[in-house]
Amino acid sequence: MKPQHLSLMLLICAIWGYNFVASKIAVSHFPPVFFTGLRFLGLALIMLPWLKWQKGQMQLVLWAALMMGTLHFALMFNGIALADDVAVVAVVVQLGVPIATLLAWGFLNEKVRWRRGLGISLAFLGTMVISFDPKVLGYKGAIALCLISVIAMSIGQILVRRISDVNTLSMQAWVGVISGPSLLLLSYVAESGQVASMQNADWQHWGVLLYAILGVSLIGHGGAYFLLRRYPVSIVNPGFTLAPILGILSGIYFLDERLSDRVIIGSAMTLLGVLIVTLRESKAAVAAGRPPVPQPVSDKAAGE
Repeated sequence: MKPQHLSLMLLICAIWGYNFVASKIAVSHFPPVFFTGLRFLGLALIMLPWLKWQKGQMQLVLWAALMMGTLHFALMFNGIALADDVAVVAVVVQLGVPIATLLAWGFLNEKVRWRRGLGISLAFLGTMVISFDPKVLGYKGAIALCLISVIAMSIGQILVRRISDVNTLSMQAWVGVISGPSLLLLSYVAESGQVASMQNADWQHWGVLLYAILGVSLIGHGGAYFLLRRYPVSIVNPGFTLAPILGILSGIYFLDERLSDRVIIGSAMTLLGVLIVTLRESKAAVAAGRPPVPQPVSDKAAGE
């Protein structure tokens, strides 16, 4: 990888990693679903030039967008709001990688050999170790919400893999257009204080929203798309596993989080398992001759 492209990868990982802290700041002020709706509305406006009607496939596009956008982010940002440690959330959401692999095995008949099976087992075992930490038990509901959210994301990814000839940017545009209004409607029904949160927001809160739209979505996912168009997935995807590690470090540095030995050990197990799965899937994609393109919407191993 060229030095400038390696620098771009490190920048993307840093953006995604810090996003867990930024998200915690955001949901501490804005209602979680409302903030997420604003983010996707902003993304939709940016991605409008790539919005194209997908003839004969809009039903799949709709359901995929609702799973990967509306449901996934509504659950995840509520989980972040309830969790005391964003570092733990940064690890738990990485289970989307092995869960997606299991769903692909169950619904798409993709082969899962022993190495990926080992990685999946290690990832889930690490999360179990984290979950039995006494402090984490205090916000186990947040962990449950994050786990359900990554299942929703994984189902959405499986649906996307059933869609043919849909450009990645077009799919991302549809996710923004569908998820933004639906999240704002859900917030109107289930939350309160939206207007007050906007009136009382300062530069930091609006800055976090811009960071999510421009940094995480535009630079982060746009940059990932750029790299995956130029390098094999076997090179790029394993590099993105640095993002949750930076997420953990960001939580420690910016939010003064303190992780127990149990959480550190469990996090290491989970991330190692995710890395094994990612490496094996990357090699399998190259061996099968699949094109090195990214997931259609973002956030799967990132900072959401």
